[in-house]
Amino acid sequence: MTSTGFTESMGWRHPYNYHDLTSCMELMNIEFGRSVHVDAFKVGLNDDRFIGSSLIALYFKFGSIKDAERAFIEIIDKDVVAYTAMVTGYAEFTDFNARGAFEIVTFMHREGLNANRVTLVSLLQAAGHLREFGKGRSVHCYALRRLIGVSDEVLLTSLVDMYAKCGAISIAASVLRQTKKRTVASWNALIARLSQLGQSSEALKYFCLMKQGNNLFPDSVTLANVLSACSNRNLVQHTTSLHAYIMRRNIQLDEVLTTTLIELYSKCYKMKRARILFDHLICRDTIVYNVMISGYLHNGLVEEAINIFSDMIREAARPNFATVVSLLSAFADVGDARIGRWVHGIVFRYGLELDLDVSNLIMHMYAKCGQIKNVKMIFDLITDKDLVSWTVMMMGYVNIGLADEATAMFQKMQRTGEEPDSSVIVTLLQAHAQLGSSEPVKEIHGYIYRTCLVEDIATMNSLIITYAKCGRIDVAEAVFNGMTGRELASWNTMIAAYGIHGYCTQVLEMFSQMQRENLKPDVLTFSSVLSACSHAGLVEEGWHIFSSMNSDYLVAPQEEHYNCMVDLLGRAGQLEEAYNLVKCSPLRDRASAMRTLLAACKVHKNTKLGELIGQELLDLEPQLQDSEVINKKKKVEALIAFSFTLGLAANKMKTRVFFCEIPANQKQQDLALPPRLKKQDLSKQVTPNQHPSVLEWPLHSKASSKRYSITM
Repeated sequence: MTSTGFTESMGWRHPYNYHDLTSCMELMNIEFGRSVHVDAFKVGLNDDRFIGSSLIALYFKFGSIKDAERAFIEIIDKDVVAYTAMVTGYAEFTDFNARGAFEIVTFMHREGLNANRVTLVSLLQAAGHLREFGKGRSVHCYALRRLIGVSDEVLLTSLVDMYAKCGAISIAASVLRQTKKRTVASWNALIARLSQLGQSSEALKYFCLMKQGNNLFPDSVTLANVLSACSNRNLVQHTTSLHAYIMRRNIQLDEVLTTTLIELYSKCYKMKRARILFDHLICRDTIVYNVMISGYLHNGLVEEAINIFSDMIREAARPNFATVVSLLSAFADVGDARIGRWVHGIVFRYGLELDLDVSNLIMHMYAKCGQIKNVKMIFDLITDKDLVSWTVMMMGYVNIGLADEATAMFQKMQRTGEEPDSSVIVTLLQAHAQLGSSEPVKEIHGYIYRTCLVEDIATMNSLIITYAKCGRIDVAEAVFNGMTGRELASWNTMIAAYGIHGYCTQVLEMFSQMQRENLKPDVLTFSSVLSACSHAGLVEEGWHIFSSMNSDYLVAPQEEHYNCMVDLLGRAGQLEEAYNLVKCSPLRDRASAMRTLLAACKVHKNTKLGELIGQELLDLEPQLQDSEVINKKKKVEALIAFSFTLGLAANKMKTRVFFCEIPANQKQQDLALPPRLKKQDLSKQVTPNQHPSVLEWPLHSKASSKRYSITM
């Protein structure tokens, strides 16, 4: 054999055939396939229909459309097989390239060749990918006229799949009903599309009809599609029933089924069941790890998500973009820069920082955590910055109050030729709201009109609140009145703008106008209105609006609403009413409202209620860890300061003891009072008729901790 791979015995003959090209596809070796193509071209075998069709299939397998078209052109005597190879290759694409299938069929008909069953199946597949209902129906009619595939299972399944993908669910179901011999694949095609369209009830209905058929049992693909349909509606009862059905039928839980079940239980807040399924998996890939991490984060279990991610790294499962997105988004929301840096290190180790989207996410995480130096460092390392990169950098500066740096960054972005979008404009408006100058805001306002961003609600709302913060409430009002499609967010923004300037009358008028226009207020609306009432001292109006939240609008008052009411009543001196409101509230955390009321007691010099609230504040706090002892000590100091601020005499007040748990190894000097409350300072405030304060530091009986008391 020569170096070219040929032999001269019995003439020039090629030692390869189309089976060798099929082997190239199975081995995923396109280079060897190209060498076969070259050898075939040298001896004139490239025009062979079988060799040419195999070359076409090979090149399409690797997505090389130009090479496939070249191999097709080289075939001299083209038949249906060669044309069908081209049609099948184009039909594998899910984008616009699938249109090539119909173009090739047009040429085939001009050559006087008729499509066969395989050609029609590929055309139906292409029509489904393109969502071309008209072309798919034409193929169906052609098959009926030519009596092609009348009872063919593959063609009928392709018809159901095509109609389902084109949204013609009723026609797909009709074709399925008229089919005498239905297959699992045809049922799967219909159920899968119903699940994708969110028609969960219909998907479950056809699943039940499928089970009623004779000698037809759902496979893992069917069950995965049905489970996906359940996840669309969070149907926990159907999830457990399907899981039980799988166990009763002794269906093997493969990776697809197990991953789907884990995802479904995670969405239904059943993480214990999801973890059991995860632990039973022998081979865990990146996808199932991502599902578990997302599930834990969805359920607010950040620590468990971190542990799963650590296991993923230890088991050499390579994290991908989805892993990083889930983790960085979660850590950005909780503002945990320490764990975020750890994830950043993992990203760097696996080279994922080269992805621009990942780099932008890391910047966003650091920006949320206030780590502006890290944000700037990553920003400078990005060579091809996109609009998201510039926006995140500007937001990072705005979040920490560096508005000048944000505007300077915007100017740099303009010099690069980037056109700002609505997100950039909103961030820029926030920066100018901090600066308080209305002149640049007017320029931005003009840009918004020139670029037709007036239709963007978020941009116009930001413009309104920025004008208000810059002192131009009249312009903010004009912008609001000029908006065509005012949504609830716009009303809330205008109410907040009036509240900034203390225009309580206008706030109440806006609230009444909302009612006249049948706009239902939300929690933000009530927060702004109650805050305005608080600053204006409108007790009756505030009580009326607060009472109407649940009764008239079915909006449950939240912590911020109770705080507004406590502040309103506290400013008006109605401390007892405010205290009763907090005590009767369904809030789990009353500490914030109690602190607001304590401040009001200080203003109105209500000693008795102030002491009571101070003691309850300590009782309301949860069990603190050792690291939080100092914070609790500071609360004790604040209460002492409160007492002395009121000028309490030691002989006129009863003994009060405040306890605080501290670690056994905590140094006693660390618990010293602040300078303003040292013994010598206290003694100056005690009159001759009063007893001096006594500081005692007795040991607690437990060996694990000490207890200190302050007795006055």
